[in-house]
Amino acid sequence: MLISEKPGMWARQWEREGRQKGLQEGRLEGLREGRLKGRLEGRQEGRTEGRQEGRMEGKVESATTILEKQLQRKFGAIPDWAALRIAQADADALHQWALNVLDAEQIEDVFKQEQT
Repeated sequence: MLISEKPGMWARQWEREGRQKGLQEGRLEGLREGRLKGRLEGRQEGRTEGRQEGRMEGKVESATTILEKQLQRKFGAIPDWAALRIAQADADALHQWALNVLDAEQIEDVFKQEQT
């Protein structure tokens, strides 16, 4: 190899090293940005889900309270079997049962599925 060829060889080597270093730095920067963006999106998604769950829990709690008060007022003490069904019910069932109280002659009528 001639001495006059060495500067060109060095330039190509430095160019390769520069590209590799640039790729590594770019990857690291991309990872950092991606992680940050992922964390922010995850937090926002968590907040949204938490709010939705809280609202649903509030609806169930409210419907449970209303139904229990209606049952106690109309029929007296709530039997254990009815309390268990209420505790396991979702908001839709609780709302339906609260409506059923209006027409029920006995507490068992409230929980019958055929009523609408």
